[in-house]
Amino acid sequence: MRQGHVDEAYTDAEFAGLYDAENPWHPMDDFYQRLDLAAASVLDVGCGTGTRLARTREVGHRGRLVGVDPAEAMLAVARAKTEAVEWVRGDAQTLDLGDRFGLATMTGHAFQLLLDDAAVRAALASFRRHLVPRGLLAFETRNPAARPWERWVREETLLEITTPDSEPYASWVDEPVAHDGDLVSFAGTIRSLRTGLERTTRNTLRFVDPERLGTCWPRPASRWRAGSVTGTPRRSRRPARR
Repeated sequence: MRQGHVDEAYTDAEFAGLYDAENPWHPMDDFYQRLDLAAASVLDVGCGTGTRLARTREVGHRGRLVGVDPAEAMLAVARAKTEAVEWVRGDAQTLDLGDRFGLATMTGHAFQLLLDDAAVRAALASFRRHLVPRGLLAFETRNPAARPWERWVREETLLEITTPDSEPYASWVDEPVAHDGDLVSFAGTIRSLRTGLERTTRNTLRFVDPERLGTCWPRPASRWRAGSVTGTPRRSRRPARR
């Protein structure tokens, strides 16, 4: 099992400071926020900069909200947004908060940082420990049949963004390489448009087949009820009840 894999870019304060500009609010965030508001308590693993939980609190959620991320740089951005959410450094495989939640989520590319079956099983076992009976786990991954990494080239992914302190940057991903069956490694680059300085990190994601994923559910299987894979051909979400 690959323990504690963290995308290199997310551990860097400069990259973390650009995350919100690169990833503005998306319709998928609306989907998860509706689940948040219907749950008495929420655990978001791989919370990143915490935008969704911070907004969930702002719009009136009164229960416990906990955001977990292995990257301190991302949590620093989250903590600056609000103190009304609990921010915890940790990872999906080893997390043990000693408490249970009505909803657990893992959104964006977070689930794809579980790079083998053992890591997926460990994460699902962790979620099981943290869910109340009939609690809901909702996560997403990308459909490998769509081969989205083939479009991860500079010309297709180039963005010009501005930081909260008005610094202009360009960012893009490039150099995708598929390897070891279902892994894709690629380069992520940011370039300061003021100084011209460029920084590049290497990243790896897993594009697990839905049928393979289905073999990873904790046993006894009767304790879980998995929902069908839904969403667009490139992006899917999977709800499951404990």
